[in-house]
Amino acid sequence: MKAKLVLIALLLCQLGFSQETHNSDDSKPKEAKYTYTKIDFSVPIRANQYAGEIDPYTGEKEPWFLPDGVSGRVGFGIKANDWISIGTNLGVDWKASECLVVVPLFGSVKINPKIGEDLRIFVEPGFGRALTIGSNQLSGYFKKISVGVGDGKGNFGLYLELCQYGFSKNYDYKIGSFSLGMTITL
Repeated sequence: MKAKLVLIALLLCQLGFSQETHNSDDSKPKEAKYTYTKIDFSVPIRANQYAGEIDPYTGEKEPWFLPDGVSGRVGFGIKANDWISIGTNLGVDWKASECLVVVPLFGSVKINPKIGEDLRIFVEPGFGRALTIGSNQLSGYFKKISVGVGDGKGNFGLYLELCQYGFSKNYDYKIGSFSLGMTITL
């Protein structure tokens, strides 16, 4: 019984005594110097099944690739230094061939090394969740990787993106897209 009382007394003493120090600078909110906002716009493309054939109405050859929707995303994050950043992204992807509107929410890491005075290359993998808007009510994981080139300051870039949604409609394969896009970092 004495042992229980001693343990309770020690526990109460530990909970009651603490010391907290404040500097005068702690009252001011600190702003992160390396935060960023980015806007991505891309167009998914798909192979044209009639590529190379001559259109009987126009007399022109059919193109190899056709646009397959529109994708727009906004991201917020922190730059660790000039060539590494971590962010959270939210967007809307429209896949025309699948009759699907998807909202991806994902995290990404961007590696953006400088390879010349006015040129940077970047790789940006991302992983998160994807939800559909509409009557489909599909959800699943979202995976993407973007590879591109940008200006020396890292503010503007053109990229190729491959992404996959973790769901399918009525078939065995997962829905995905291959896109061409541009990014603007503010």
